[in-house]
Amino acid sequence: MLKLKKKSNFWFWIGLVATLSLLWPLFKAPYFTHHDDVQVIRLHQMHECIKDGQIPCRWVPDLGGLYGYPLFNYYGPIPYYFGEGVYLLSGSFIFSAKVMFALAFVGAYLFMYLLARKLWGNELAGSLAAIFYSFAPYHALDFYVRGAMGEMWALMLFPAIFWAVLKLEENLEKKNIVILALFFALLIASHNISAMIFMPVLLAFIILIFLRERKKNFLLFSIISLILGLTLSAFYWLPAVMEKNLVHVETTTVGYFSYTEHFKGFRKLFLERSWNWGPSIREVPGGEKDAMSYQIGWVHTALWGLALVGLWRLKKKWSKFMILFLTLVAWGAAYLVNPRAVYVWNALSPLKYLQFPWRFLMLVIFPVSLLTGSVFLWLKRKTAKSIWILAVAAVVIFNFSYFRPEKFLQVSEREYLTGELWEKQIKRSIFDYLPIYAEMPPAELASKRYEVLEGEAEIRDFREGSNWFKFKIDVKSPAQVRVSAYYFPGWKVFSGDKELKIDYQNELGLITFDLESGTHEVEGKLFNTPTRNIANFLSLFSVLGSLALLKKKNV
Repeated sequence: MLKLKKKSNFWFWIGLVATLSLLWPLFKAPYFTHHDDVQVIRLHQMHECIKDGQIPCRWVPDLGGLYGYPLFNYYGPIPYYFGEGVYLLSGSFIFSAKVMFALAFVGAYLFMYLLARKLWGNELAGSLAAIFYSFAPYHALDFYVRGAMGEMWALMLFPAIFWAVLKLEENLEKKNIVILALFFALLIASHNISAMIFMPVLLAFIILIFLRERKKNFLLFSIISLILGLTLSAFYWLPAVMEKNLVHVETTTVGYFSYTEHFKGFRKLFLERSWNWGPSIREVPGGEKDAMSYQIGWVHTALWGLALVGLWRLKKKWSKFMILFLTLVAWGAAYLVNPRAVYVWNALSPLKYLQFPWRFLMLVIFPVSLLTGSVFLWLKRKTAKSIWILAVAAVVIFNFSYFRPEKFLQVSEREYLTGELWEKQIKRSIFDYLPIYAEMPPAELASKRYEVLEGEAEIRDFREGSNWFKFKIDVKSPAQVRVSAYYFPGWKVFSGDKELKIDYQNELGLITFDLESGTHEVEGKLFNTPTRNIANFLSLFSVLGSLALLKKKNV
C-alpha cells in the first residue's frame, strides 16, 4: 500500500517509530485499567459464538448476569471478529485485546499518512499530520483512559475512508469502488455512533471532490460505494435498527448517560492541560469535580492556527476550500460539545444515543491533525524541515505523558476469566441491551442454569452453548421448567419434533415452558428472525457482488 521513495522514507519511519513508542504500556504488564473494562470478556464471548458456528454472532451466553443477551445484535462486532482471529493464533484473550487496540492505533497513523500525503501532495505533510493524529490527547483518552475499542477503530477508519474517496476520484476503477465500500462497511459495523456523526462530513467531502472537476462518474461511483458499504454491513445495522424496540435502549440515554450531563465549555477544549483517569461529570457548585480531560492539545491548536495563517499565501482555490472545509468541520464539532449547542441536540433526536457530547472530539482531532500537514503547501523547503522537527518535538514533549494507563494489572488470563475479576466484568454488563421481556435487570448473577418450578421431574445431561441448550428430563407429573436465559425473539424450544410454547411472563423474562409426563429430550436454540435473515442475505449477496465486480474487466 505504501509506495515511498527512498529519500522520503525517513519522515514516514520517524513518525511510525514515534507512534509505536506510545504502545509501551502494552508491554509493561499483562494488562491495564480503563473505564470500559469489558474488552476481554466480550472477546471471550465472541469466541464462544465462533466455537458454536454462530456466525454472525448475535447472542452471547454469559453477559447479562449469566443469563445471556443479544450483545452483538446491537454492538459493533468487527473489532471482536478480528480479535477472535488473533486469539485462534495466539491462544490468549488478553494478548488479542492488546492487538485490537494496537492495530487501530497504528492503523490510524498509516491511513492518516496516506490521506495527508495524497491531499497535500507532500511527504512531510503526510508524516506530520499522521504524528499529530497519533499524539492527539483524545486518542490517548480513548486508548488508556476509556478503553473505547469501537471509537479507536473509527478513528482509524475516518482517514481510511477519506483516502479511499481520493483514490476513487483519481482512478475510477472497480477496485476503488470496493475499497471505499469496504472501509465504510467496517466503520458502520465497528462503531455505529461514529458512523452516524461521520456520515454528513463524508457526504460533504464527496460533494467538494465532485465540484473540483465535476466528474459525473465519480459522483455515481461514490454513491454506489456507499450503498455497497451499507449492504455489506447490513448483517449488523439492519437488525440493530429494526429490532431496537426489543431491548431496553432507553437505559442508555437517561440519568448519567443523558447528553445533558456531559457538555463541556471551550475552556476545557482549548485551554486546560490537566490529565486524569476519572469519569465525565457535570460540575455544579459544591459538587464533585470533572475528572477527565477533553483538550484538543496546545500544539495541535497552534499548528491549526498556523495552517489558517498560511491560507492567504495559497494560490490554489482547491487547497483554500479544503482548509476552510476542515476548519468548519472542526469548529462545528467543537461547538456541539459546548452547552450552547443544546438546542441542536434537542432538535436532532438521534444525537441522544451519543450520550456524551464530547464524543465529537473525534471530529475535531481528525480534521485538525489533517490540517497540520497543509502548512507545507506554502513553507519553503529549508523552513519546512525545521518546522517539522520543531512541531514533532513539541507535540512529543507536551503529549507523550498522556499515553499511559492509571494502573497496570499484574494478572494472569486465568485470574482474569475466573473468580472475582470474571464476576466483576459480568456485572458491569448487566444493563446493556437487556431484552424488554425482563422487567428489570437481575439483582445477582444466575446461580443455577435451570429450575423445575412445578410438578416432579429430574433433569440430566444438561448442556449449553452460546445460543443453545439441551437436556434430558424424566417428568413424573406435568412440570413447568425454567432455563436461565432471557427470552428474545428467535428463541425456540423443542421436545423431540414438537415445538413447545415459551412463556416469558416473569420478572426477568426467562424462558419457561411446560412438559407432560414422560421422558423428553429438550433442545432450545436462538434462530434468526426474518429481519436477521434478510440482513444476512444482503451482506452475503454484497460480498459475492463485490467479488464479481473485482473480476469484471470494466466498471
